[in-house]
Amino acid sequence: MSSEEDQQKSVSAPPLFQCPISLELMTDPVTVCTGLTYDRSSIQQWMRPGNDICPLTGQTLHSRELIPNHTLAALIYKWRLTNPSDPAVEENKKLQHMIEQIDKGGACRIEALRHLKILARDKSIRSHLQSEGILPALIRVIERFDPIHPAEEEVEAVQEAIAAIVLFSVDDAICPRDLLSSPAIRTVEWMLAKGDLESRINSATLVENLAKLDETAAMEIGSMDGITNGLLTFLEQNNTNRSGLRALIPLCRVVAYRVKLAEEAGVISLLIRFVSVSERAVIEASMAILEGLSTVVQGRSGIMADAVAVPTIVRSLLHVSRVATAHGVGILLNICKNCDREDEIRDLVKTGVLQKLVALLHMDCEPRTKRRVNYLIKILSPLQDYDSCAQFVIHL
Repeated sequence: MSSEEDQQKSVSAPPLFQCPISLELMTDPVTVCTGLTYDRSSIQQWMRPGNDICPLTGQTLHSRELIPNHTLAALIYKWRLTNPSDPAVEENKKLQHMIEQIDKGGACRIEALRHLKILARDKSIRSHLQSEGILPALIRVIERFDPIHPAEEEVEAVQEAIAAIVLFSVDDAICPRDLLSSPAIRTVEWMLAKGDLESRINSATLVENLAKLDETAAMEIGSMDGITNGLLTFLEQNNTNRSGLRALIPLCRVVAYRVKLAEEAGVISLLIRFVSVSERAVIEASMAILEGLSTVVQGRSGIMADAVAVPTIVRSLLHVSRVATAHGVGILLNICKNCDREDEIRDLVKTGVLQKLVALLHMDCEPRTKRRVNYLIKILSPLQDYDSCAQFVIHL
């Protein structure tokens, strides 16, 4: 597009879409610390000589951070698609040019990937991007990554590509299926283990989306040791982030994976530690995984072998949420139904679980949870010490 055409477009565009510095239509709007938005290239050119004054307000720029304005970028893009002076066909050409830049590599690729990520945040634009072949281009970026000799520019490109991919629906089958059958999944393993926090979160979200496809996909991913090791490393280093936990939940739909996870050293202790944290979402996700593991003998053995596991699970009942309580009841029932040692069940009774179960019967909870509670009471009540039981009734 010529400079004259750019100027014509800027004149016809709403003032909000024009950069206060260049007065041209913004292509990558960013917000500075004063709250004003400029086109990235214009404000960078302004700041490059050392200017620390906001061009429009005259206020001091106490930070040089440029925050992408995703909402405004999406509005500008939608306007350009519908504005008669900028036909959609021209936008399609630009998208194809963007794909070419992504495939070529170099500095232009990073800029194209960032711009693409901005566009993909808008749901109405994503379907158009997909129809133009954006997803295969993003997968190619991930496939070409060399985890043995990772160049800084390549790492950054992969981070941007994964961040863009997770914005698309899991129903976009071309993306997950291509990922599962290509070297790209090995790059995801590398990112889980060695990427920065944002790329780890995005990679874990991608694993979660892939595992949710169906049981076959979950089995494929679960068979990759690098994925499990990467998720566990991520969890050990970020115990308040639930992205890694959410990725494990769909994988645990596969029985063989529950066995594999339960046999991993330290997993039960790690999950129990998460149950002790204060964030509800983390506790609920941890309890969901523990309930899955309690359905296999390796998981039950691991829970019973951990000195603080059962007391921690019992303490969580009625104290976190209905979801956490339901998972906790499920864990305890799986243990009790399959335990042939009366002494272990007596130890469980000593935690005060019966009192909580009786209280649950008088509360509004899911029918399935109440059925499980009744079953547990039938198993545990014969082992309840009479004196402590009487004291509990008197207290009520």
